[in-house]
Amino acid sequence: MRAPALLGSFVTNEWAALILEDVEARHPGDALDGADISAVLGAFATFPRLVGTASDLLPTATTEFVAERDSWGVLERDGVPLPPWVQAHASRLRVAAERVCDVVHGNHLLHLDGRADNLLIDKAGTVWIIDWPWAGVGVRWLDGLLYLLDARFRGEEVDTARLLDAHPLFEGVSAEDIDSVLAAVTGRYFDKARLPSPPNMPTLREFQYREALAGMEWLRERWS
Repeated sequence: MRAPALLGSFVTNEWAALILEDVEARHPGDALDGADISAVLGAFATFPRLVGTASDLLPTATTEFVAERDSWGVLERDGVPLPPWVQAHASRLRVAAERVCDVVHGNHLLHLDGRADNLLIDKAGTVWIIDWPWAGVGVRWLDGLLYLLDARFRGEEVDTARLLDAHPLFEGVSAEDIDSVLAAVTGRYFDKARLPSPPNMPTLREFQYREALAGMEWLRERWS
C-alpha cells in the first residue's frame, strides 16, 4: 500500500487544508476489463493491524455500521417502496444485516471509502490510496469487498465469485459474513437514496439508488 506523503497543512476555525505529494497515476478500472482488480485487492491486503493507542485514534467499523445494521427495519417501518425482489426477500435481508456490526469488528486499518475515484495506479503498477476522511478500524477484508461492489456498480468485468473464493484477502471469510455486509450496505443505500439531495449535490441520491440496485443484484446472484 502507498499513500501520498503529507507535505504540509493549514487549519482555520472552519477548514483544514492538507498539502499532499502529487502522484502521477490513473484511477483503476477505466478499461472496465477487470485488469486492475487484483492489484487493488492486494493493496488492501497490506493494511496493517493496529495495536495500542493507534487503534484508539480511529472510529471502529462496528460503530460506523450501526445505521447499516438497522437499515431494513427503518425501511420497513417507514413503508419505503422497494423493488419486488427486495420485498420478496425482506426478512432474509434484515436478518443478514442485523449481524453486520459483529461481522465488521476487527483490528485492521480501513479506508472505508475505497471506490475507484479514491485510488490511483502508477506506471509501475503500484496502487496509491488517497482521500482518507473515513479511515477506521475493523475486519481486514471489508475494503476489498466494498471495492468489488464498486466495480460491479461501474459495470467492470469481474468474476466476484472466483475472487471471493481464491484471493488471499478473503481467505477464511464465510459466505454468511459476505452476505451480511452486502445486505447491510444495500439497505443503507436504499435508505439514503430516499432523502432530499444535499445542497450542490443534485445527483447524489440517484447515485446511491443505483448503488443499492448493484448490491441487490449481487445478492440476487448469490442467493439464486
